[in-house]
Amino acid sequence: EHHWKEGGHDKLCKMIKKKGGAEQLYADKQYKASIKLAVEKCAKDARSQALLNAAKQLGDLSFCDMEERKRFLELSAEDAEIEEDEVTCYICLDSIHSETKEGVVRGCGCKGSQGHAHVTCLAKQAQLSVEEGETMNADDMSARWSKWTRCGICEQNYRSLVSCALGWACWRTYVQRPMEAPAKRAALTTLGSGLMDGDRAGEALTVFQAQLKHAYKEQDEESITAAKGNCAMCLSNLGRDAEAVVINRELYAQIRKASGLEDIDTLVAALTLAKSLRALSSFSEARALLREVVPVAMTSLGGDHGVTLELNSNFVRAMCMDLNATADQLKAAVDLAHSTHEAALRRYGDGHELTH
Repeated sequence: EHHWKEGGHDKLCKMIKKKGGAEQLYADKQYKASIKLAVEKCAKDARSQALLNAAKQLGDLSFCDMEERKRFLELSAEDAEIEEDEVTCYICLDSIHSETKEGVVRGCGCKGSQGHAHVTCLAKQAQLSVEEGETMNADDMSARWSKWTRCGICEQNYRSLVSCALGWACWRTYVQRPMEAPAKRAALTTLGSGLMDGDRAGEALTVFQAQLKHAYKEQDEESITAAKGNCAMCLSNLGRDAEAVVINRELYAQIRKASGLEDIDTLVAALTLAKSLRALSSFSEARALLREVVPVAMTSLGGDHGVTLELNSNFVRAMCMDLNATADQLKAAVDLAHSTHEAALRRYGDGHELTH
């Protein structure tokens, strides 16, 4: 009674209840803020890319003086803003969302005019697909759920702030369900991954620790393994590599014993462990691990697979930083770096961390 009447809590609590509870209200607030950040970043990236393309053309304008070149860049920037206003969502076909008034984003591997969409449209598309699957008891629920995290056009995962915004969109959609519900558990994972992609590792760690606590309560070994891996990823991102490597050693040994070295889960666990070892400057150990794993990944997954590319990239870095590496090994690292870069360009285009 005291809480209800003091300091306007009667009005505040009624508002929270009307909005679906504190957890729902917080998720909605974070969702709106994350959309704004994603739209702003995508617009900024588009303008920067347009200017970069224009700057490359300056070589063909050697006959122009400095003022004419400067004017060319200014006009290119204006053209980029006009083009940005003309870009439309491939789902609703509008530039500005009719209800939320948000602009479009693109955080995948699409090129040219493809892949632009409103976060709200992407979220609605994913929600409807999952709900349809639940109603039909569909066998393809994994593919339906992937719409929360992966572009339906290029089939690449969403990145950075777009992934973060979709993580909040997913969580706010299922937050009212009981924790035992598969959709809510999956939404918690999607939120944590999105927070990681949005450089919010501290918040992601809190999410994954909650996930781990629930997995222990349910005695679900598969969920325990996944949650431990997610916690280790967050710890590494936060610079707590000594803690992360302990978890990653345990998980790699466990998954390899259960599934064999050729299994993709084992290869992903090896990649994660290699990153932890590199972060601790244990380059020789990382190189020894990757020397065994990389050929297996090339055979079982193929040279253009995302996991193989990341393993190759980490192998190159481990060899280059290892003071015990021979001249022949360093030459091999350079060759591998070139072939990995070319394969990453084919798979991801210019905007991926492996193509920088």
